Amino acid sequence: MQRESYTTVTQFCDDALFRDWVITGRDHAGWVQWLEANADKQRLAQEARYLILAIGSEAPGATAGETDQALEETWWRIHEQEHRVRPLALANWWRVAAAVLLFALGLGWYASRRQAPGTDVAVSRPSAASPGSRDIGIYNDSRVPRLVNLEDGSTIILQPGGKLSYPRKFAAQKREVHLSGEAFFEVSKNRQRPFLVYTNDIVTEVVGTSFRIKAADDQPEVEVFVKTGEVHVRQIQPKGSKAAENVVLLPNQSVSYVKSSNLFEKPENKDIPKRAIEYLNFDFSDAPVGTIFSTLESAYGVTIDYPHDVLRDCYLSTSLSDEPLLSKLKIVCESISSGTQFRMEGNHVIVESTGCN
Repeated sequence: MQRESYTTVTQFCDDALFRDWVITGRDHAGWVQWLEANADKQRLAQEARYLILAIGSEAPGATAGETDQALEETWWRIHEQEHRVRPLALANWWRVAAAVLLFALGLGWYASRRQAPGTDVAVSRPSAASPGSRDIGIYNDSRVPRLVNLEDGSTIILQPGGKLSYPRKFAAQKREVHLSGEAFFEVSKNRQRPFLVYTNDIVTEVVGTSFRIKAADDQPEVEVFVKTGEVHVRQIQPKGSKAAENVVLLPNQSVSYVKSSNLFEKPENKDIPKRAIEYLNFDFSDAPVGTIFSTLESAYGVTIDYPHDVLRDCYLSTSLSDEPLLSKLKIVCESISSGTQFRMEGNHVIVESTGCN
């Protein structure tokens, strides 16, 4: 396999093993490890994946945002190829013809299968933690942050324009997600199963903490800001390079990874955006239950329905810092009484209670 020499999206799409990995999730050729070691090829591989998902009727599906991007990139590649190569060599003509045909097929498939804005669907890009599994892919094409609760109890707040993918069920040894864009993470504590967030350039690893990553593809830097706990950030190691630098961040510390120089910088006077959840205080002393629920609503963009009359005179003293949303709700409900329970339906939290202790 000469994949080290690939310089175009077409070459990746032509590779039968690559297509099989994208469509079925069977990583017989070791694409995950190869892309981690060849960071300079990741962008091309990602574009090829978008294209395969958009045009392959047998593909398990992609988000509306991924499909939009795939179709747009396909159109411009056709347009560029038509204007750059005149006349076209006969050997290359089939590529343009195939691209036009595939674009048309992809457009028809897209029109019939487009998902509602902000929904999540199954996609076939496996992570190293769960080879062969079907991932959940989310694209936040709304104008407001989107709340995502993972199966391990972790919480992610995905900002508008952000893309996120993760397995339906994490592996036994580690938890891995992939991010493009900006998101705030509250990771459930589990020292035996580290939590790793991959962008195109860096890996952020924690065992249980809260932090923000800003990793837009079109920006020159990737930023990581820590609210609580300890976070380790390292570059995705290029092939043949020395051991990747590991940056350790503690609460209220941040780092920027400069893509052009492949270096980490610790800004001393850099303005950190004042995201509400990053600066809210979740420590409560003899606070009304209604106040606690209102704070959670503001922080996570959810609505909480609870029996106001029953809980009107209930007060709690508790610390909810460094806990994901589901853990916060569990702590509050258990502190109210053993007969208080909650359930989530999308962004709607329903609390049932017979009263406080």
